[in-house]
Amino acid sequence: MNNQSKYFHHVEHRKFQSSSKATLWSSLIITLIFTIVEFVGGLYANSLALLSDSFHMLSDVLALGLSMLAIYFASKPPTKHYTYGFLRLEIIVAFLNGLALIVISLGIMYEGILRIIHPESVASGIMIFVAVLGLIINIILTLILYRSLRKEDNVNIQSALWHFFGDLLNSIGVIVAVVLIHFTGWEIIDPIISIIISLIILNGGYKIIKNAWKVLMERIPDGYDSDEIINAMKSVEGVIDVHEFHLWSITTNHSSLSAHVVLSDEYTKWPYSTVNKVSKLLKEKYNLEHVTLQIENIHLNHLDEDYFKQYEE
Repeated sequence: MNNQSKYFHHVEHRKFQSSSKATLWSSLIITLIFTIVEFVGGLYANSLALLSDSFHMLSDVLALGLSMLAIYFASKPPTKHYTYGFLRLEIIVAFLNGLALIVISLGIMYEGILRIIHPESVASGIMIFVAVLGLIINIILTLILYRSLRKEDNVNIQSALWHFFGDLLNSIGVIVAVVLIHFTGWEIIDPIISIIISLIILNGGYKIIKNAWKVLMERIPDGYDSDEIINAMKSVEGVIDVHEFHLWSITTNHSSLSAHVVLSDEYTKWPYSTVNKVSKLLKEKYNLEHVTLQIENIHLNHLDEDYFKQYEE
């Protein structure tokens, strides 16, 4: 690296997320233990609600493992082949997690419909014990993830939070189902509760995929208005037009902007002063630091050599 490079503006294409990493590790261990407990309890109780939630918890384990992998790669520096580093892997993992939530919810709905058609008895005693234990664990995990999300905005923490929020609702649903079965004897309540919960999980998966899709498709990040930003850039003295405007996100909280800035004749001789003003505006008003601007002039674009020579003298 050139010794002078330290004097130039540079945005590092990697993220160090110590809080998110610690949160995911602790969540992964707790979730793995309870997944085994809930699966065994579901088999003994013959409860679809418990078994479906145990498979959902298993998907949580896989999702947390993928999220840990994404955070590890996000901290690695860019290479000559991956000039943006590995930040986008965070979004890909979130997309897969959201997709997993949707597949799981559809599977639970299918099993719930089968159980409604062919009802089976459940052991309510074991069911209530495991459900209450699951509720306590999921409340703890949800609070841990929520606090972590407030410290570091991470789309994988967000997706994990939706996973555990779905688990928390499932635990509440199982408890409600047990109480109703106990007082009414209607064992059909077990699959009905499972279907209701699966619809909530489906909604969470959709929201995660929607947010990840925006980044993967390089849509303008939420909170930005392209017309407003372009007009603000044009308001800088010397700028007569802005085109080839692109604004996108590599990952959460890591937006980039590129544009062609057309300068008027009198500002072409000393263009960098004007461009620096545009860059300062984008940084201070819109918090956009990774900005690439190309200078243009109508006459120079048409290769008017006589016009060009007057600035070389």
